[in-house]
Amino acid sequence: MSEAPELVLCIPGPWASREELVQSVSECDAGYVYAGHLLLEIETGFTCEVVFEGADPAVPAAFVAVGPHWAQSEAMMDVARHASVVYLAGPGGSREAAEAMMRAAAALVDAGGLGVKVESTGIAHGPAYWTELCEQLHLQTAHRALVVYVTGRDVYSCGMHNFGLPEAIVTPRDGDLQEAADLLRTFTHYLFAQGPVLEDGHTFSVSEGAPVYRVRSAPAMDYGPESLFNNPYGAWRLEPEVQQQAEKKAGWWSRLRH
Repeated sequence: MSEAPELVLCIPGPWASREELVQSVSECDAGYVYAGHLLLEIETGFTCEVVFEGADPAVPAAFVAVGPHWAQSEAMMDVARHASVVYLAGPGGSREAAEAMMRAAAALVDAGGLGVKVESTGIAHGPAYWTELCEQLHLQTAHRALVVYVTGRDVYSCGMHNFGLPEAIVTPRDGDLQEAADLLRTFTHYLFAQGPVLEDGHTFSVSEGAPVYRVRSAPAMDYGPESLFNNPYGAWRLEPEVQQQAEKKAGWWSRLRH
């Protein structure tokens, strides 16, 4: 595709004004400076757009909705008391770009930011955890930070477009949503970490002896024309390998005849 999908991060903070934010970023010495309406990483030259807004009464509930893992924490209470909201916007579409955006948000957390909500995925993280994720990017933590799994009749990932990769979809076996989510977590991490060249019809299994799935090209979920969740790279649907299931049911003598 000709244009990378946009990656947007929301950081509520204690800053009473844009000038106070600029000063806080300068004082925390995280290696970033303001350049007009851009945040510039001095070492690499990476830039992303900065939008500063006043307090937004809808932000606390939005953070709770997509950050249930820290909804009852003191850090979430701090979000409710935010004085302003900063949005960072930049290109996604590759691991390098996504990690650069994460580091930029970490600089704002260092400057007093109260958490980070990934607008292009739908997940929010507390400030300490975000800092930890960014300190361990070499351990592939961006995948954990920017990808979620949605359960329903199908289970599907959201956020892989931040890395320029397809989503993954599977229909749960026997209605086991957790098993399906774990399968997709392993599969999407494989895509992120290994960068395999997959083709329609290839097979995938999480380990030797585990169920085998046939990988089929499929359209990604459609969230509407303006949604940051949309993945222009499509999706992989994982379908159980029917032949394998039939052989297991038939017994070892059936397998020997093939």
